[in-house]
Amino acid sequence: MSTNLDALRSAYAIGGHARASRAQIVNFRDQQLRKLVQHAYRTVPYYRALWDEHGVHPDSIRGAADMPLLPAVVKTHFRAVPEIERVAAGLDPEMLVPASSSGSSGRPFQIRRSWLEHNLLFLARMRALRSYGVKRTDRALNILNPKQVHARDNKVLGRTLAALKLLPHQRRVSIHLDPESIAAQVRAFRPAMLSGYPNMLARVSSELQRRPVSPPSIRIALTGAETLTPDLRRKIEERLGVPVRDQYGSNECNLMAWECAHGGRLHTSDDTVLVEVVGPDGALVEPGEHGEVVVTALHTFTMPLIRFRIGDVARQGSTRCECGAPFATIQGVQGRMLDMFPLPDGRVIHAYFLSESLIMADPDWIENFQLMQERIDHVTMRIVPRTEPTAARIEKLRALGAELLGEGVRFELLIVDSIPSELSGKFRPARSYVTSSYDGVTVPAVRS
Repeated sequence: MSTNLDALRSAYAIGGHARASRAQIVNFRDQQLRKLVQHAYRTVPYYRALWDEHGVHPDSIRGAADMPLLPAVVKTHFRAVPEIERVAAGLDPEMLVPASSSGSSGRPFQIRRSWLEHNLLFLARMRALRSYGVKRTDRALNILNPKQVHARDNKVLGRTLAALKLLPHQRRVSIHLDPESIAAQVRAFRPAMLSGYPNMLARVSSELQRRPVSPPSIRIALTGAETLTPDLRRKIEERLGVPVRDQYGSNECNLMAWECAHGGRLHTSDDTVLVEVVGPDGALVEPGEHGEVVVTALHTFTMPLIRFRIGDVARQGSTRCECGAPFATIQGVQGRMLDMFPLPDGRVIHAYFLSESLIMADPDWIENFQLMQERIDHVTMRIVPRTEPTAARIEKLRALGAELLGEGVRFELLIVDSIPSELSGKFRPARSYVTSSYDGVTVPAVRS
């Protein structure tokens, strides 16, 4: 088992890696991989059974180059195994910090970490902010999907660092507010950094273009959680007059890559996560080629995530960024595409609003889901169940959906055997045929 002392040593090392050589980071990464793989085989029943089935022993893994010897883990298979078989021996899952997916992949999912593991991952985000010139004395406003904070994740570390002025002063604003209200909070707070989901940031930037922050304070805009299209980037940059930089993360690994300060390619966080881009045969693709993203969380020993398929596609970059930073790169991440739904009463709601409200309160029986806005007054939700739901459970979900969407909107709930992917092979958990930044469909009443 990795000890708290090991985690603190890792934290110290990560804090200095922005100035390290590429060789130092590679050595650190490969050392973590060896420790993690050995630990998982010894203490986690799921991995011992999986690797024995494929005839692979952890002694074969000396570093990142050997990882394709291990089978990739499919989320549905991982989740189907009892939780006690996915955590290290001797640990009670209920005593760990849960990190719940919002269902942005169409598959609700929960992992668990120790408190120290959970907080250590934020060091990568702090490093990314520093690379953009965000100072400890700056203000940062984040437009996010509000999530319930678990009692064991008391945020004391973040509050302490902020109080010591080791972190920027941050404010979180709910994505469920209307753009005018969010823009008003931006003007009042006057942040140096503004971050949020691309679709909502585009709408808020439209309000700020009409009534800017005065005097100007915003120096950079950060996006994440959704695919940032060239059109959305252009709109946000033109309206705010500042550069937009994208970040790539997941609930499984927190920040996995951040866009180079000079734009274009994304630096992979090689000392906190191994990001592999693999082809259909499971082998690593060559630079410039597209493949599926497979990740390994280097500091999660309580519930290890090793060669985990997260459902995204990316283009493999170089082993070191041209800017001189000691990190490898990826490009062209094709991640989550989540539309916003305009409604007859004038509201424009984000897919996260529906998925959080409808799914995460009762996720255990849901294997997969998809939200589709057929018309402005018609939303369909398709669910592939893990277990047969009771009639009462279905009716409760149907009533909640109708309540959230409001009068004048038909909410249709369908229990299905499967949900097809797009022709591209990518699964879209939320799609609107009324307006979409990804399909080029717009209506005059909705500004993006």
